[in-house]
Amino acid sequence: MKKTKACIILLIIILINIILFSKVNAHSVELDPESLIGFPFVITNGNGNISISKSETGYNLYFQSVEIPNETFTQIEETKNKGKTELSAIKTIMDELNSECDDLQEIYDRAYKEYKDKVDANVTGSDLESSKTAYETARTNYQNKLDEYNAKVREYNDTSKEMIAKINDLTPSYVEGNWTQINDGSFSIDLSKFNGERSFAIWAKLVRSDGTIYYDEETYTLSGTKGNDTNIASIRLDKTVLLLEKGESYILNATLNPEDLTDKPLVWTSDNEKIAKVENGKVTGIADGTANIEVKTEDGKYTATCKVTVGTKTSDSSNDDKVQDDTVINSKLPQTGTSAYIIVSVIIIITIMGIATFIKIKHLDF
Repeated sequence: MKKTKACIILLIIILINIILFSKVNAHSVELDPESLIGFPFVITNGNGNISISKSETGYNLYFQSVEIPNETFTQIEETKNKGKTELSAIKTIMDELNSECDDLQEIYDRAYKEYKDKVDANVTGSDLESSKTAYETARTNYQNKLDEYNAKVREYNDTSKEMIAKINDLTPSYVEGNWTQINDGSFSIDLSKFNGERSFAIWAKLVRSDGTIYYDEETYTLSGTKGNDTNIASIRLDKTVLLLEKGESYILNATLNPEDLTDKPLVWTSDNEKIAKVENGKVTGIADGTANIEVKTEDGKYTATCKVTVGTKTSDSSNDDKVQDDTVINSKLPQTGTSAYIIVSVIIIITIMGIATFIKIKHLDF
């Protein structure tokens, strides 16, 4: 009877252990729930490879790249870095709590074994009660510490979910009609279509043999190698000195060598926008003073400058500095001057008056 009672007690203890002392596992931060899709660490020369779990057979794999605006990519990186910092701090505490749990579990296991041995040996009295108290105390200490650990794991998971949700909100989504099927996981990004660094979201779409679809994505920054930009040998402006009045504008013309480039990415700046501002080559006078207008190639390798003076023009100031009016002929018209028009008008009036007087006198004579 005593052995049966001891077995029942041990069974109850085991059930309590299973229910109370189960640890929470941290969630995966990947999009696909089964972690079937793997992305390359880096993309070299625009080429990469998406790997699929070896357990998968008979699937179809697709990919597409979606460009991320620079401002958005900066927000994504800031969100990632902030999230990683927070997760790292939580993880440190989790590891400490996990170590403490292991130590308390050893104490608990010893107390449990000692108490079990005494139950099996039919020990009674204060000796059994003392072991029972030690066992219950060890169990409580372990349970409390385990609760702390599990709470910290939940905090880790919640922080991860929050970070992922923010990144997902910022990351541009795939376009359903833009998928490209790939057979061996290899994909390629055309780097010749842009110059300089640009960021992309590489999306993968896995269609399993049973029709189940999984999506995943990863972000990368790639360096473009657009050919035309490398052909720019020099840059010059049609004016190096320009005089404007306040509110007046002039469109500077930049010439690249060679001149047959189809794409001319230029950056325009003013060193004093309170005096003169520039937008795509159009310079506008703001206030009296001087400013330097600079144009440069996108890579900053070639530049040209025009010194702009804003003020009141003298009568002999060249009109060539003004923005041309497309409604007016560009060539100068021959002019006789205002005085010539007046003289001609006076002669015509006198002639008319003379003829009228002559006719009147002639009538009087008759």
